Amino acid sequence: MFNLIVSNNYPRYEKYAKYEKGKKLTLYERIGVFFQNTRRIIKIANKPSRKDYFLVFKICAIGILVLGVLSYVIQLIWTFVNFVLKIGAI
Repeated sequence: MFNLIVSNNYPRYEKYAKYEKGKKLTLYERIGVFFQNTRRIIKIANKPSRKDYFLVFKICAIGILVLGVLSYVIQLIWTFVNFVLKIGAI
């Protein structure tokens, strides 16, 4: 149904594996593999630009604004319903 286009530029992780796939690793080997993978990820990771930070800020601000307006509208509706039905009136 969905045709995802995957770039072939990404490295194949199997070539980085120094251990057989079905082999049970010792604790020392697992720690070593963890640090190798961590080092590889940090090496290819990059810091987001100012434009990316501003885009995230705008998305969060719009989300907070939408939630605030939605909660205000719900509050108004419930206030009106309580007034009409005289629920909680003394």
